[in-house]
Amino acid sequence: MCGPERNGGRRIYDTRGGAQVIDRILSWFRRPTAEIEIVTTGGSFQPGGTIDVQITIRPKIGVKIRAGQVELACTEQWWDKAAPAASGDGRLTISPVLSQPLVQSFISDTEFTSSERVNRYARIQIPNGAPPTVHGSVARVAWELTGRLEVENGSPVTRSREITVLTPPVVQTGRSAADLTEEAAFSGCTLTMVLVNDVVGAGGYLEGELRARMQGTDQARDIRIELHSVESAGDRQAESLQEQVSLESNVQLTPASPYVWAFSLPVPERTLPTVKSGHTTVSWRLKAVVDTDETPGAYHVEREVQIFTST
Repeated sequence: MCGPERNGGRRIYDTRGGAQVIDRILSWFRRPTAEIEIVTTGGSFQPGGTIDVQITIRPKIGVKIRAGQVELACTEQWWDKAAPAASGDGRLTISPVLSQPLVQSFISDTEFTSSERVNRYARIQIPNGAPPTVHGSVARVAWELTGRLEVENGSPVTRSREITVLTPPVVQTGRSAADLTEEAAFSGCTLTMVLVNDVVGAGGYLEGELRARMQGTDQARDIRIELHSVESAGDRQAESLQEQVSLESNVQLTPASPYVWAFSLPVPERTLPTVKSGHTTVSWRLKAVVDTDETPGAYHVEREVQIFTST
């Protein structure tokens, strides 16, 4: 049987086996004394609305719960060029939107004598004026719901899930045709965009007419309607073409008579809402474009539209 190695006259014992035993014992004590799940069961996910939450507790026999609560928190990400990062694009900051999480208690001072699951319920209100959820290329506003159990003789047990806060529908009444009309004049053409609506929910349609009155003759390669989103998060901005529809192509435009093209452009179902809150801004532009043989986008007219994500 080999004896312990010697190093400088001292005996060195291999204690790895003992350390593994200690780790197993400690891990047994660190095992959660309860499991928790949280689901939203209804309510309104718009600012000012109340969310219904179900909390399922799966305890071990004899576990004592000191307190249980659900928390609702919101964070946004943005870039600050005044504090440059190594990449030179500015420092990414993730900061809370709410001054403190919203908290609602659902259990306290309870000892479980059975391992059968137990359901508890809570309601938590989204603040009025709260920003909606945004997951864009640079803009991000995230809402998280967290269930937390404080137990005796053990670490807290937590479970989180992200929720989607929506925007309320925008209702604008008493608007005239002039309120929904945008016009741009060029030396060779006057373009007019007349909309049926400039406020629409995700998954809906922006509809209207594009009208052109020519002062000369041009060969149009393409006539189309485009929907662009513009995001900003602090000092970083991104613009992207989200949707487009072609109205006509390869047509000669002359001053003989005005031209009218009706359009119906779909808004993506999963998209960003119009937002202006904190360091985050999301805006939308509807753009009519006439490409000519001489110049792409020679004639164009655009206006801002609003998109909401209410269900």
